[in-house]
Amino acid sequence: MKNVTFNGFIGSILIAVLLISAAIGLFWTPYDPMKLGFTARLAAPSSAHWLGTDEFGRDVLSRLIVGARASVWIGTLTVVFATVCGTLIGLVSGYARGWIDAVIMAVNNALLAFPGILLALGLLAVFGANQYGIIFALGIAYSPSMARVVRGAVLSLREREFIEASKVMGNGELYTMFRHILPNCIAPITVLATSMFGWAILSESALSFLGLGVPPPAPTWGNMLAAGRPFIEQAVWLGLFPGLAIALTLLGINLLGDALRDKLDPRMRGLK
Repeated sequence: MKNVTFNGFIGSILIAVLLISAAIGLFWTPYDPMKLGFTARLAAPSSAHWLGTDEFGRDVLSRLIVGARASVWIGTLTVVFATVCGTLIGLVSGYARGWIDAVIMAVNNALLAFPGILLALGLLAVFGANQYGIIFALGIAYSPSMARVVRGAVLSLREREFIEASKVMGNGELYTMFRHILPNCIAPITVLATSMFGWAILSESALSFLGLGVPPPAPTWGNMLAAGRPFIEQAVWLGLFPGLAIALTLLGINLLGDALRDKLDPRMRGLK
């Protein structure tokens, strides 16, 4: 139990730092993240620029803060999109069963056969390489995972006594699904959505690194990594700090996700 509490505590701190940084970036940054300063190109970390400057003299800390805002925004909307779509699909599929379930799961399994980042790359060709194109592409790529988890939970719940009682009382199918089944699926949905937030941030960074994310000069952690690659020997901080931001964010999400899983999963509680 102590380990779970420690993991949750550390994860919460790391995620809180991310969210606070993103919130601060809405109103204030140490410098204008877009302002060029050729007299301060590739300046090492100092009291003037705590994390140094990039090849155009832009403050790295300011760009990291704005990049956190982009990561939180894209990650949050991606998770909301994937959770809503995946939950509805899984709910209908698991409750209806029969040929409806067979057709939905055939399409779902076909999508799951593609790696999420590969499917997102294909969808970006349709939606375009922009902020909302990434959200739709990643949301569609991650929806099948949520649908499969929700369907599994629904299949076990629909045979329970309280569902039969709801039917006997004359409640409709939609009422039974949304009033009695869906609330009992919240735990697995919450755990998967937490992990999915990390997937979305990592995938957005990877797409930006490949030049398919938010178009420059808007800063994201991925395009900052890509921009710092040619200067890895001359200015190591250009790749080091965005990489650390991504790594620490994913660590926080994983620790928090583990703590939530152990808290919400009755089987894990039984092992404590």
